[in-house]
Amino acid sequence: MSEASVAAIEGEAPRDRYARLEAHHGASHTDAKARSFRFGTVRIVTFLAGFAAFVTWDVTDGGFARAALVAGVVLTAAFIGEIAVHRRVRREERWHGTMHGLAEEGLARVDRAWGDLDQLLPERERRELPMPAGHFFAHDLGLQGRTSLRRLLGPVTTTPGRQTVVDWLASPAPPSEASARAEAVRELQDRLDDRMTLSSFGRQARDSDAEAVDRFFAWASGDPWTLQGPWLRMAAITLPLALIAAVVADVAFGAPPYWLLPVFPQVWLLRRVTARLAEDFRGVGALGPALDAYVPQLQHVAGWSVGAPHLSAVLARLEREGKPASALLRRLGPLVDMVESRGNMVYGALAPILLLDIHIAVRLDRWREANGPHVSEWIAALGEVEALCALATLAHDNPDWCFPTWTEGPPVVEAQALGHPLLPEDGCVHNDVSVGPPGTFLLVTGSNMSGKSTLLRSIGTNVVLAGAGAPVCAAAFSLSPVRVCTSMSIEDSLADGISLFMAQLLRVRDIVEVSREEPGEAGPVLFLLDEILHGTNSAERRIAAQAVLTHLTDRGAIGAVSTHDLALADTPALAVLAHSVHFRETVHRGGGKPRLDFDYLMRPGPAQTSNALALLEAVGLELPGGAVEPYRPPATDAR
Repeated sequence: MSEASVAAIEGEAPRDRYARLEAHHGASHTDAKARSFRFGTVRIVTFLAGFAAFVTWDVTDGGFARAALVAGVVLTAAFIGEIAVHRRVRREERWHGTMHGLAEEGLARVDRAWGDLDQLLPERERRELPMPAGHFFAHDLGLQGRTSLRRLLGPVTTTPGRQTVVDWLASPAPPSEASARAEAVRELQDRLDDRMTLSSFGRQARDSDAEAVDRFFAWASGDPWTLQGPWLRMAAITLPLALIAAVVADVAFGAPPYWLLPVFPQVWLLRRVTARLAEDFRGVGALGPALDAYVPQLQHVAGWSVGAPHLSAVLARLEREGKPASALLRRLGPLVDMVESRGNMVYGALAPILLLDIHIAVRLDRWREANGPHVSEWIAALGEVEALCALATLAHDNPDWCFPTWTEGPPVVEAQALGHPLLPEDGCVHNDVSVGPPGTFLLVTGSNMSGKSTLLRSIGTNVVLAGAGAPVCAAAFSLSPVRVCTSMSIEDSLADGISLFMAQLLRVRDIVEVSREEPGEAGPVLFLLDEILHGTNSAERRIAAQAVLTHLTDRGAIGAVSTHDLALADTPALAVLAHSVHFRETVHRGGGKPRLDFDYLMRPGPAQTSNALALLEAVGLELPGGAVEPYRPPATDAR
């Protein structure tokens, strides 16, 4: 593969780069596939010709037979050479096919074509990883799923890498760590060839059991029990030798059946160790497919020259006593292959006679004794490298985004031209937003579909990205450490007998409880409450909302609240705390049904209109008694 095929062209947009790579690798894949087909045909012809030559040698005499034998030998050698060349061509075909798929995914991410991306991703990368029950923002802010931050970040091919990405998104890091990651991300941002190569190695590996790595870690951290005393190794050598010698003596020389003497201790030994051997083999054998990815990936990243301290520290963990982790794991590969081959019929026949399982276990334990305490660190470090590359892919795909600035002093989140990361650029409206300082909150009003919920999610998702060390969808973004807590996509529960209002109350109660905890370095709560307590009547909702928001602001929390209740902003106690903004729509009447246009631009002050009745008309439902004048709140000073 030519370096020029991947290297970035000066000033080339990410989408154009992915399109160029898609065309290049698509054409190369088609060419390699055609060559592979031709080699397959040639191999068949060579095999048949060689077979015919040997048949001719067998049925003829004289010089013709000798010529047929020479031809058969030459054709056999040619067939072996063709196998080697064909394997190389097939590897090239798989490589270009994988790189072509990665370029297609890049186009889908840039375009936010979530349906296309879902079809392109392998099934193992589509699986959602478990999250703690009741996580305070994972569901509301779309951390996982078809349209999610995890999908936006780019390809992460290993299980540890995917877990690291989810952990970083679900648990924002302190500013020092987030800034260190961001520095590493900046360094990796333009290294598209390195990142795609790393992903390609991972993609070409076989699918593995989702719990394979955990089982392997459990085995690696265990005791190398076969090395604890010499008796087992001595028995594994002497008993088979004695058995074979006795059998040969019986068959060849008519000796008495002395082979019965080693049989009984051999059977006793197998009964004693078989269960433990099987447990060890389950732990290490499941790693086979993962090793196909880990070894080339570790070898690839070991050659990187980096300057960012955080990235250098991560790569430094990928060795032991000056030996690269890739070389040490590669030594495990043949042993894992032996474990996987235990189902072979020949192995099954010889294993009890030669005690092959014990010999394999001894070799595994020698590797475990030397490397077991370090292997989990290697794989975890590889997962961090993949996670950093995923964040770097996000930065590469969105060059207009900025990296956040962490501030000290009163908690605040301030953004210029803030947008929602999951929206396509041509459909994303950007707004300047400020949340804080403590003792205040942002009150967002507006009509249906005007953009209130999207604004709250824009704030939350970008704060989450900042805490992970990623760039954010804004022209400028500054924040202090905050703990994100949301109440947005709340549902009732028929099984638990919980109404919508009660479900919201329980969630809000949990947020208030979190706000009462000592913030420490994590900072105060950043609450994002969409349609606060909308499951009850307006009068009681205002009283309840006032109580909740007073609780939160009294404890130093900052946040944003959206509501359809235009009178909520007029509540005197809340008017003192609220910084009111709103979204509006334009209703076009005439020519039949009304048409609503939204510009999604945030404006100061509370909303002055609503659109529920216009929407009723727009979907073709007649208003009883003619048009009804919508609610218009009294004029107030915009805070």
